[in-house]
Amino acid sequence: MKAVVILDFDDVLAVHRVYTSSHVLAAFKNSTLDDTPAMWDHIFHYSARTNLRTLHDEFTPEYVISSSWTLHFDRAQICEVLRRTGLDFVVDNLHQDWCTPRDSASYRLTEIEGWLDTHALGTPRPFVILDDLMSGQSLPGSHLEERAVLCDASVGFTHPKLRSAQKILRDQLR
Repeated sequence: MKAVVILDFDDVLAVHRVYTSSHVLAAFKNSTLDDTPAMWDHIFHYSARTNLRTLHDEFTPEYVISSSWTLHFDRAQICEVLRRTGLDFVVDNLHQDWCTPRDSASYRLTEIEGWLDTHALGTPRPFVILDDLMSGQSLPGSHLEERAVLCDASVGFTHPKLRSAQKILRDQLR
């Protein structure tokens, strides 16, 4: 059974102080995706992308996006962002139901629970949540805390966080 990585973008991959989701949104809106190649090089931090690739190479998981970006971007746009930032392996392994159910009143814990209830309740699957302390603030103290790796704001998915994610998945796959 394939593991699942439930992946947030902001403060996990996207930690750049200049390039943010609003820049990406404007590029889609204005059809200027090719006008700012530096944005694609920097919007998702190199080390965070490298650490995610290392996690992928070990576990070959499926991915589910749990991010506020899903309120503004559809699947095709998310895939375009991932491809332009060198994360083709995420696109190639997106779960059919590629994002957690989300609306303006939901919060991370209920979104992830909603996805898991639909896709992993009857047949539990190994999973890890890659989130940050701000948007994932509902995870500490919950029943999902032990499967969550919470990245520091503006720092992202560092090597120590990679080690934590690997341990969480290895423990479930034993």
